[in-house]
Amino acid sequence: MIDPASQAHLKEAIADCIGTDQGVLDALREEIRALKNATRRIQPRATTLISLVGTDGGNNQLRFDPFLIQLVRVVDSSNNEYCLEAVSPTTPIDKLDERQFESDGTARTALGEMMAFLGVKSLPALSHMIRPTAKAKPV
Repeated sequence: MIDPASQAHLKEAIADCIGTDQGVLDALREEIRALKNATRRIQPRATTLISLVGTDGGNNQLRFDPFLIQLVRVVDSSNNEYCLEAVSPTTPIDKLDERQFESDGTARTALGEMMAFLGVKSLPALSHMIRPTAKAKPV
């Protein structure tokens, strides 16, 4: 369970992701705008057909998340939280780097502590699998 102190941090992190990825939503809206003139309203029709349908009510929600925000939470078996991050596929690697260290260079997170111990200052230096991409391109 996420405690109230972590919820405030999480709210900030999600707002930061949304602010960073605003261009993704704008691009989606621009792409869809061209389809507006091609849509037709479905008109009501009279029918004489009856259909009996049963459902359990599960899995019937519609979700739209253009930012694809993922929560990363690392806890141990005693529920000690070591990491709580909100990231999206288009989160810039340099922003993730900044989150790991304070402005004076000291580690802010457990990942930052590991990076400091290993003597690396950026995530690409930590792993060859983490590479910066072109702006707003998903990883």
